Amino acid sequence: MAGSMFRWKAFILLATMICSAAAHAQDPPPGRWWRSPDIVQALQLAGSEVQQLEEAFETSRLKMIRLKSRVETEQFKLQRMVEKRDIDEATIKAQHRRLESARSALADERFSFFVKARSIIGYDRFQKLLNMAPGKGEGRDW
Repeated sequence: MAGSMFRWKAFILLATMICSAAAHAQDPPPGRWWRSPDIVQALQLAGSEVQQLEEAFETSRLKMIRLKSRVETEQFKLQRMVEKRDIDEATIKAQHRRLESARSALADERFSFFVKARSIIGYDRFQKLLNMAPGKGEGRDW
C-alpha cells in the first residue's frame, strides 16, 4: 500500500510540473508592459490604447485571482485524497479531472488577455512587442 501511495504522489507531482511548464510556454510578455515609457514610445501607443490595456488587465486579473484560488482548492482536495491510506480510484480520478478543469480555465483566461492585448494594439505592433523581449519573437510557439 505504501508503494501505491508513493506512485500516486509521484504521479501528481509530475503532472503538476508538466502542466505548469506548458502553461508558462504561453505566457504573454510579463508585467504591465504598456506602462513602460520606452515600450509606449516604441509601439507608439495612444493614451486610449494604454487605458484599454489597463482595463482589460484589471478585469482579467480579477478573474485569474478567482481561478487560481479554485486551482489551489482542487489541488488541496486531491492531495488530501492521495494522502489517505485507502483510496477510491473513481473518486480520485474525478477529483483530478476537476483540478485539470480548473487549471484549464485559468490558462484560458491568461490566453484571453493575451488575445485582447493583441487586438488592442494590432498585429504589427504586437509582433514588435514580442521581438522587443529577450528570448521572444519570431518562431515563438504560442
